Amino acid sequence: MKKSLSCICTAIALFGLSNSSNASILWQGDFETGDISQWDTPINPAGLSVTSECVFDGKYAGKVRLTGDDSFLWKGNKFLNRSEFHHRRAAGNTHEGKETFFAFSFYLPKKLSEHKHELGYWESDKSWQQMLRFNIAGSELSFQETAATEVLWKLPEGAAPGQWHRIALHIRWSTDPKRGSAEVWVNGQHMGKNQFKNLPAKDSLMFTQIGILRTQEKTVEDILVDGAMETDNLTELLERDKHLVGKTCNPTIN
Repeated sequence: MKKSLSCICTAIALFGLSNSSNASILWQGDFETGDISQWDTPINPAGLSVTSECVFDGKYAGKVRLTGDDSFLWKGNKFLNRSEFHHRRAAGNTHEGKETFFAFSFYLPKKLSEHKHELGYWESDKSWQQMLRFNIAGSELSFQETAATEVLWKLPEGAAPGQWHRIALHIRWSTDPKRGSAEVWVNGQHMGKNQFKNLPAKDSLMFTQIGILRTQEKTVEDILVDGAMETDNLTELLERDKHLVGKTCNPTIN
């Protein structure tokens, strides 16, 4: 009887540890379903697909192909030539004082044009006010508070083509510029912690979009996205998948 109880207790303990480990990952957008169902309904689905030609991990990655066709324009605006994957958390998870731990990987088969491309950003679903974003111009990656004129930092080869890059982000949401903050890691390199107002209102529901947003131009451009995840702690965010940073492949993107 004692032996049986011991076995049961051990099994319960192991089950608890397993659940605790899994619970640290709140959401994944790794496309391993073979479609985009892990993501929320995109604002502009034109150009979104799933590929197995080049992946960060697993069998599939998301692909964004952007052209200058009018179908990629948001409400006919030539300055909003776009296609992005869309993710938002449940109501309340981005309110005043809440924290977000988020990461994703991207791959460029070819260098983007020197014009500004918005790679990913966080925006409010009530005011549609964008608060922070990552930009790409050629091979340069930069990060900025959207309301600011100057970027917070830039990496000349942070978006170099032919290799997977990983961005990890720790956000503390606040309407107070002294309390709101965004801390970023690019390919494991700590880019620092910047403080600014990143919440339009205390009860804002913030969402992120990852892909390409640019001014309308004829150039056809591709970007692959994979390994997106949201966790409840920084350690999980930084440690998981770090061995895959810099991974290369030679996809034939048609």
